[in-house]
Amino acid sequence: MRTVLLALMLVSYASYSFAEEALTEDKLQQDDKNSRDGYYFSIGTGYWNYESPLREELNGLAFVINGRYQRNGFFVELANGSSGTSNLPTLGYNFYGTEHWNLDLLYAITDGTGEFSYEMDGKTHEMSTLPISGVGFRALGSWGNTTLQLVGLNSFNSEFRSDTAVDYAALWLGHRWQIKNWSLNGLVGAKYRSSDLMNYSFGVTEREADKIVSAYETSSGVDYTAQIDLTYPIRKNVLFQIYATHTQFSDEMLHSPIIKLLSKSENRPEKEQTFGILLHYVF
Repeated sequence: MRTVLLALMLVSYASYSFAEEALTEDKLQQDDKNSRDGYYFSIGTGYWNYESPLREELNGLAFVINGRYQRNGFFVELANGSSGTSNLPTLGYNFYGTEHWNLDLLYAITDGTGEFSYEMDGKTHEMSTLPISGVGFRALGSWGNTTLQLVGLNSFNSEFRSDTAVDYAALWLGHRWQIKNWSLNGLVGAKYRSSDLMNYSFGVTEREADKIVSAYETSSGVDYTAQIDLTYPIRKNVLFQIYATHTQFSDEMLHSPIIKLLSKSENRPEKEQTFGILLHYVF
């Protein structure tokens, strides 16, 4: 009887960091030289529950960091925890801005390290991917309490190159409702990955295939996400937050033999869901 041992698969999606930038835009401590120059930074802790086909369930105490700093148009962003993911910084330059639109040049990490291992015939088999970076553009529109974001990136790393102009794209629509001191934020979005990017992350080559993991080549895929959070300022610098996210992954990803094996052996769900109750200290 074969025993399958699965290592934690670490695939972090940086799309939420782009989306959270829209929700925190109004919280920036700004200066007068550029409408977006300034900073936002918070640290927090609280309860966090995370279920996904990509990672084992996380349930318990969480530590989160969220921030953005911009000076003379150059900026760095970090979204962690309350977005349901942990992301490396996004670097960029805000090269154009009007009352309602801003255009950014971006460098971002779109996918983290992926590690997958199992045992077959007494031997351990391993598959892995390196973090994937992307360079491209972001358009941010803002009308009162409503925000719209469009992101397009060409992806690469030392193992992966694509002839496609856009390997990663995202569309986010957010709105904030203010009810006395409570702030209700809603966000919906879609994330696209090219066939080259999908096959690098979730495909299986003929050379990698065996009796347990079959060869798999896929097309491009689109994931859909909805997020809602409720915040309340307890004090000037202390923010209470309840939030939840739900992601429906593409069939192209879910049909990957890697994801199927992870789901079967550890009874993981096909959808990603996150729930958190947090306290943030805002600097």
